[in-house]
Amino acid sequence: MNDITPLDYEELRSISPKAARQAILQILRSNKGNVSQTARMVGITRRTVYKAMSKREGGDLDDDSRAPKVVHNKTPQEIEQKVVTLKAKTNYGPLRLKEELEAVYKISLSEHTIRNIVRRNREIIKNKKHKPHKKGPRPFVDWYSARPFEIVQVDLKYIVDQKALSLAQIDHIHAHKLPIYQWSAMDVNTRFKLIAYSDEKSWTNGLTWFLWIISWLRSHGVSHQIIFTVDHGIEFGGKSWYKITELRKLLSGFGCKLIQNHLKHPEENAHLERSHRTDDDEFYIPRILKINNRQDLFAEAFNYLYYYNAVRKHSGINRDTPVRRLQNLEPLLDAKIKYVPPLILDNLAVDLGPWSGYHLLAQHHFFQWQSLTNETLFFSLLRFQ
Repeated sequence: MNDITPLDYEELRSISPKAARQAILQILRSNKGNVSQTARMVGITRRTVYKAMSKREGGDLDDDSRAPKVVHNKTPQEIEQKVVTLKAKTNYGPLRLKEELEAVYKISLSEHTIRNIVRRNREIIKNKKHKPHKKGPRPFVDWYSARPFEIVQVDLKYIVDQKALSLAQIDHIHAHKLPIYQWSAMDVNTRFKLIAYSDEKSWTNGLTWFLWIISWLRSHGVSHQIIFTVDHGIEFGGKSWYKITELRKLLSGFGCKLIQNHLKHPEENAHLERSHRTDDDEFYIPRILKINNRQDLFAEAFNYLYYYNAVRKHSGINRDTPVRRLQNLEPLLDAKIKYVPPLILDNLAVDLGPWSGYHLLAQHHFFQWQSLTNETLFFSLLRFQ
């Protein structure tokens, strides 16, 4: 036995406490249970050998957890379960979870407590992980110093997306012949949002959407330059140099400017893109099966848009509502701006007049539109809704 190389117990224990105790027990067996001889061979105390024997009887050779056995200020299990359930259902952040708990369950917890509860239970809370988009250079747009409605993001949402809605909800939309496209515009400063609907993704509907946004904002007191940011969708000109150039000419007549984002860079319309998920979670998923015709859609969408702009608190603007923020920054705007009707663009674009269609942007039509006042455009659009 004296020829055996001594075991470096401390080094082995630093690697694995379980492996170190297994080595003690193996040497103990070779010594026929002689504790003193085992302790001398390994270079440890007899107490360490007895502890290894005790751990073997308990069925676990690993070190015990050093966490306290009793936490006197720990959140009760039933409350913690409510937080976990709400987080899994909504995927809200700590601040919105705090507000929801107070509103629904009358439970008051701090953001830090909620954050810790979520971290402890992250293994059982399975939410979709955010996949960041590739970043690239783009024309400089100063989002954070812009006035309300100085920078407006514009996009088109395909409502019947299988990644968002269930097959039953998608079938319901088709069966009741509801529009499948949502046109959206959002002010980056206040998060104020406008929406419209259509059956078709067309260039004509895109033109109508721009003119409707301009007419609504101008008729309620927005007089400064408006910068629109759009993606490369064909409804906004796409890859057509001619359409983009003529669209910019048309918009410039109304004191507006167009910036086309880089191809496949949705993060350059980040605020509006993020709001599409809110539309699904808080409008289409809970409400679409109760909408059976276009009149119902108009009423439900009108209510949702009012809720989004005037009631819902937004984290991106310090838990304020878009309307309240807009009133604080631009108190002279018409207060009726918050009652935005969610128009259906197809009939509006076709019936409004001979300007509809591709040739709207021909130069002779462009000068004709310059002569129209904003009020005339606004009330003409409403007349055909």
